[in-house]
Amino acid sequence: MIRTTCKRTRFLFVLASLFIAFTTSSHAEDKLQLASAMEMFAEHRYAAGLVPLQKAAEMGDRDARRTLGLMLLYGQSLYNTEVPTNREQGLRWLRMAAGDGCEISQYMLTKLKSS
Repeated sequence: MIRTTCKRTRFLFVLASLFIAFTTSSHAEDKLQLASAMEMFAEHRYAAGLVPLQKAAEMGDRDARRTLGLMLLYGQSLYNTEVPTNREQGLRWLRMAAGDGCEISQYMLTKLKSS
């Protein structure tokens, strides 16, 4: 029961991050990449959605960096085998987002250190 609740909480957190990323991105190209990723995620095509999400993250979008970091951190636990879990890369993207001033990323990094 607790494990299911944790998975749901993580899933909801990632979903909320995706929504925030989509609605707060300031660059037109970032928005196009995020829109493409959101469309794929809505269709449950998570692996395909990682490609445009990573492009937006590489272009400097902090919300895309946060979302990508969380997806990589919790990949297989939330998305089965479709999204690989890569803790090192997930933390890298979260740190970049935190460095860009993303408070959610800063909070998540603090929580990850304490667990």
